[in-house]
Amino acid sequence: MFPFKKISIAQFQNKHYREVFAQHQLDHFDQLWAKQISWFEPPNHRRGGWSGVGQLELASKKGDVLSVFVKKQQNHRRPSFLHPIKGEPTFRREYKRLKFLEANNIKAPKVIFYGEKQVENNVTAILVTKTLIGFQPLDEVAQQWRVSGNVTRQQKYNLLKKVASSVREFHQTGLVHRALYPKHIFVKDAGHQPEIAFIDLESARFSPIFLYRAYFDLSKLTRYANGWTRSERMYFFLCYFQAQQMTTSLKRMCRFIMRRVSRA
Repeated sequence: MFPFKKISIAQFQNKHYREVFAQHQLDHFDQLWAKQISWFEPPNHRRGGWSGVGQLELASKKGDVLSVFVKKQQNHRRPSFLHPIKGEPTFRREYKRLKFLEANNIKAPKVIFYGEKQVENNVTAILVTKTLIGFQPLDEVAQQWRVSGNVTRQQKYNLLKKVASSVREFHQTGLVHRALYPKHIFVKDAGHQPEIAFIDLESARFSPIFLYRAYFDLSKLTRYANGWTRSERMYFFLCYFQAQQMTTSLKRMCRFIMRRVSRA
């Protein structure tokens, strides 16, 4: 999508976002790169570079506040089909995946800005996304429910069903998430009419085989879904595979998934 050499790309997704950032002198790549933000955690140093994320809140002239996540990286690359040797910035892949999900009506953070710039031998990238207001990671929701003890069985099963159907819709686009931990599945209004969104798409890639997408992601999710009972897991699998009962082939698939889970 983008050439690797002589990179100088910076684009806002619409005029409104650019105007808000311009009010804070942040409508150019260099200004955003120089902006000091508080990291959520120390930047991740690997793949020959570093990558970090923080949050900003920018007031507009109308008085409303635009809350965004700002992700910065330098020389943080991953091999790809078009760039098998040098690789490409991982945020470039995430940017493309987020735009793809938006085009396919799958809920995920909305891209506000993406930019790349090559300075001497360093490839830098910035990805700005809109905060998912009102959403919480699935693992935090589950923990709150366990502590409160005020959640009904029906509420739990409604949420499991919504997560299962949303993950299936994600896979039907052809993507496998490859990091489908509960903390990367965001939930809004969990106890009533749950909405689901997916984050952290840096590792996502396309796979032509639906069952592989299911096998890989569901084993990852199930392994880290602490607190799920056996019956809740079975209900989740039934909802995901759109089955009324456990058939022989579905039982076999579930055993494959659980076998991978046990390899933790």
